[in-house]
Amino acid sequence: MVARQPQRKPGQLRFRKLLDALDELLATSNVQDIGLYQIAAKAKVPNASVYHFFPSTESALLALAEVHHNALLELSMLQLEIRPARWQDLFRQKVISAAEYHNSHPAALRLFLGANISVEVKSADISQYHRLVDGRSQLLSYYFHVPAVPDWERRLAAYFAMIDGVFSLSYSENGFIREDYVAEAHLAGIAYLRCYLPEILVPRDDAG
Repeated sequence: MVARQPQRKPGQLRFRKLLDALDELLATSNVQDIGLYQIAAKAKVPNASVYHFFPSTESALLALAEVHHNALLELSMLQLEIRPARWQDLFRQKVISAAEYHNSHPAALRLFLGANISVEVKSADISQYHRLVDGRSQLLSYYFHVPAVPDWERRLAAYFAMIDGVFSLSYSENGFIREDYVAEAHLAGIAYLRCYLPEILVPRDDAG
C-alpha cells in the first residue's frame, strides 16, 4: 500500500513533518526498529495523524525514499559549474556528488545501502536506475556528441548498479561512503563504460 498524498497545503505540511521525523529516526535507528508509533512520537503528533497518510511503515519508507530519489536525480542531472573536458570527468564529478549526498543524509545511506532493504524500496531503487539513466543520457549528450551504443540504457543502468554496489560495501564496512571507495566506484564504472564508449567524445560547441 502506498502513502496517501495530501492535496491541500496544511496536509502537505503535516506529511512533510512526518517524513522529516522518519528521516531523523533513520539517522540513528535501523529500518526494522521503526514503526508508525515511533514516527508519531518523533513528530509529536497523534497516532491517527500518521495512519491518515501512511497505512503501513513500509508506505512511509517508500515516501521518504521518493524524496531522496528525487533529490539524487536532480543532483545527477545538474549541469557542472565547469564544463567537463572529457566524459570521464563528468562521471567522476557525479559519483563524488552522489557520495557526498548520501554521507550528508544518513537516512538515505540506511534506506538505499543498508543490509535490511525491503523488497518495495529495492523495487523503487530499480525504477530510480531508469530515471537516472534518462537523466545521465541527456546530460552526456548536452556536453558531448555521443555515438549510438547498442542497448545503451541497460549499460548505463548496470553502471549505476555497480556504483551502488561499491557504495554499499563501504557503508557496510565503515558506516559511510569513504573517499577511497568513491574512487574505486569511479574506476569500476569507467572501466565498464569504456567497453562501450570511445576514450574521447567530441565536445558540443553549444554546451555551456
